[in-house]
Amino acid sequence: MPARRYAHILKVHHLSLSFPTKKDPDPAPVLNDVDFSIRDGEILGLIGNSGSGKTMTAMAVAGLLPEGAVITEGSIKFAGQDLVTMSPRARRKLAGKDIGVIFQEPTSALDPLMRVGKNLTEVLASHGEKDRQAIYGKILEMLKTVGFEDPEAIYMRYPHQLSGGQRQRVLIAGAALMSPRLLICDEPTSSLDTVTTVQILGLLKNLCRNMHMTILFISHDLSAVKNFCDRVMVMREGRIIDRDNTEDLLSHPKNGYTAELLTNARLDPRTLALERASVDYTTSPVLTASSLCAGYDNASNILKNIDLEIYPKEILGLIGSSGCGKTTLTKAILGIIPHTGDIKYKDSHIGAVFQDPVSCLNPAHSIRWHLTEPLKAARLKLTKEETERRILSSLNSVGLDEKYLNRRPRQLSGGQRQRVAIAMCLILDPKLIVADEPFSSLDASSAAEILKLLTDINRERGTAFLLITHNIHIVRQIAPRVVVMDKGQIVEQGLTGDILNSPKSEAAIRLLAAESELHGLN
Repeated sequence: MPARRYAHILKVHHLSLSFPTKKDPDPAPVLNDVDFSIRDGEILGLIGNSGSGKTMTAMAVAGLLPEGAVITEGSIKFAGQDLVTMSPRARRKLAGKDIGVIFQEPTSALDPLMRVGKNLTEVLASHGEKDRQAIYGKILEMLKTVGFEDPEAIYMRYPHQLSGGQRQRVLIAGAALMSPRLLICDEPTSSLDTVTTVQILGLLKNLCRNMHMTILFISHDLSAVKNFCDRVMVMREGRIIDRDNTEDLLSHPKNGYTAELLTNARLDPRTLALERASVDYTTSPVLTASSLCAGYDNASNILKNIDLEIYPKEILGLIGSSGCGKTTLTKAILGIIPHTGDIKYKDSHIGAVFQDPVSCLNPAHSIRWHLTEPLKAARLKLTKEETERRILSSLNSVGLDEKYLNRRPRQLSGGQRQRVAIAMCLILDPKLIVADEPFSSLDASSAAEILKLLTDINRERGTAFLLITHNIHIVRQIAPRVVVMDKGQIVEQGLTGDILNSPKSEAAIRLLAAESELHGLN
């Protein structure tokens, strides 16, 4: 029997939420009188800076609130049923089947001990599907639907063997398997290149139309919101402070905070007064890779004969579609996976800043512990005073002071966590830092701060960077040279202006065309 139609499939009415404790039984609310509804079949956007309450709103609707969260007032009605008063057992039946979620952090959302196929099989099996062949066929079809050209190979891989963008597509496949009536998308395109972002937004829009799916779309990418959502709401400090149809709100904001948010969200490096170090290409490279091949399961089947040079003080841009081999290349350079071919380093210490600052920090330990570990790993013979000076110096160099040393990662914002990750690199004073999508999980304001920090480090310390990013505007402004990858190979490299103004490879042409399609209306 088809599901009953509702004019508004979701109604959140005067919702307030807080985290009371024994010491503070009546804390300030995290969500404060949140009130909105979503029409059946609509795509509703939700924007706001980090900490504004966007994800907490989504998790309240999905029934996935963290431990200690208490809904103090209001109701959440889905298809006429009040989710707040519903029994936990009945609520669990809705999860996945009627309300699907695509999480922001694909690394933490997938079981690292299970292959992709097993992760997705769990989705169907938990809702009663028993036919193994039917499950296998449905999963392969969905993996193909979300853009994988080789679904059988992806089915057999573990999450760590995928790029961030590939993992995100796996999550989208898992969320769509049960054809939920409401799909909550929490930053679903933050880790994707422009080509894949355009494809995924098109896929989600088709799912919305063909399967009559309703979408709550949370994003800090206002280009994606503008071209995708029917209406948009703005959150600030746990409240919804503005709402309108997408065109009017983003093109003619009437609320002052919304206007400020839109200005900050346009991460245009030209407005940040960035200044990088000058590069002398007559000097010997800080890193040279020759005939580099690498892969997983003792195979060299992803990277194919990579030749690469990075010079002192250089910011070398690395771009390419999701799954092209960028992350595998960084893992080979860092010695995380085996490889064939030669990699020659000018300096023994190479720093690394990863895409997801949450998964690269240990939640059980303080920031002081994180900054001490690199010194221990390097086996430096330092006195207690010298260790303390290095810790404070590295922390101060990323714009944080000593009050953060005793905090845990969960007590920091996304931008602060990324600063800590950079400080962990700087404490060993490396000549090269590999930065793999260091901005993608951050809101635009935080991303701009991190971009400014990286260029300051490059100029003031002379640190070279291999910068992997999906933001071609950033590459154009701060990277004198750029490398384009596709299907495990370097298909084009040279001066950034030459490559981006007159691309010759199909991969570069596709990236630039998608960039224009996604951002051209801003």
